[in-house]
Amino acid sequence: MLQMPQIEVMGETELERVAVTPFVHQVGGHTCVLQVTPNVVCKPYQENEVLFYTKLPEGLEDFVPFYRGVINIKCDTSNGCIKFHGEVPKGIMEVIQNSYGGITNGISLIENNMPGSETKEGLRTWSDQCVRRQIDRYGYWSEGRSQKFIMLENLVAPYRFPCVMDLKMGTSHRSPDASEAKKRLLEERWLASTSASLGFRMCGIQVYKNDSKSYVSHDKYFGRGLDQNGVKDEMLNFFHDGLSLRKDVIASIVTKLRQMLTALDKQSTFKLFSCSLLILYEGDANFAITSREVPSVSSLDLSSSTTDVRLIDFANAIETSSCSKEDLTSKAGIRFGIKSLVELLEDVLKTSP
Repeated sequence: MLQMPQIEVMGETELERVAVTPFVHQVGGHTCVLQVTPNVVCKPYQENEVLFYTKLPEGLEDFVPFYRGVINIKCDTSNGCIKFHGEVPKGIMEVIQNSYGGITNGISLIENNMPGSETKEGLRTWSDQCVRRQIDRYGYWSEGRSQKFIMLENLVAPYRFPCVMDLKMGTSHRSPDASEAKKRLLEERWLASTSASLGFRMCGIQVYKNDSKSYVSHDKYFGRGLDQNGVKDEMLNFFHDGLSLRKDVIASIVTKLRQMLTALDKQSTFKLFSCSLLILYEGDANFAITSREVPSVSSLDLSSSTTDVRLIDFANAIETSSCSKEDLTSKAGIRFGIKSLVELLEDVLKTSP
């Protein structure tokens, strides 16, 4: 994994200014995700999350985004426009670009206005809300201050029309460092959603419909109101591309989820109280798809598949060496939710025409 300079050394080297724009394919979360290059996005810095990426357990490399270091983000809200730019040690963007074999659309050094950017129909509503929330509610960038973000692999970069589902995983969404009031709020949210019964709840989707040539999106508030039957219906909606139910995609996702469970079973470095799971597939019915038949596990070419599953958002990943005995013996975690998801998807394959 590429090792990048940490933010603490930025004052000792010449900085380079790069354009940063809202990430149009953000479908979940409450803090904003920004795009640095076609292959790199960034999100607000959290110490536990950086620790997880820098001490990533062996075997999980294929199931999390590549970590690309840190970046200072500044925001200008003058003149009624929202403009972002980032500052990184000079030369780092060239290193990142080369790490992808030079296959990018280039790295622009000019600022971009958030309003009026061209996007595919049905995208960026949630992204815009998160940017505004970050500025207005959380006071980011007040008084012209820069904020520390971490850079991660852009998981939708390989896709022409990325279909994305964001699931909040965990049988308990508490944070060990949260206040008592916050813990009560998270517990109430958990009990009132499918987090309690399935071990996960939906936090957002975008799916490309080939019949209308547009995206359909649902946010986390929609997901919180779903019961188990509603979750299954939403799965059917997500995996239906407007022409047919993508059983080939579902079979590939199930296989990769099983591989993820195996990798999680082998690691004991971190206790994952909760995190998010992204499910991705190519929405273009004619793009890199040779068959819509459900493939056997042995015939799946996972390296070239147009599907992906990744774990993200590790603020609640705690090193086991720092956990209490109560936390270590607790059944709270993400494995139950992944198993429930596999069972649900297998049921969809068996029962859907």
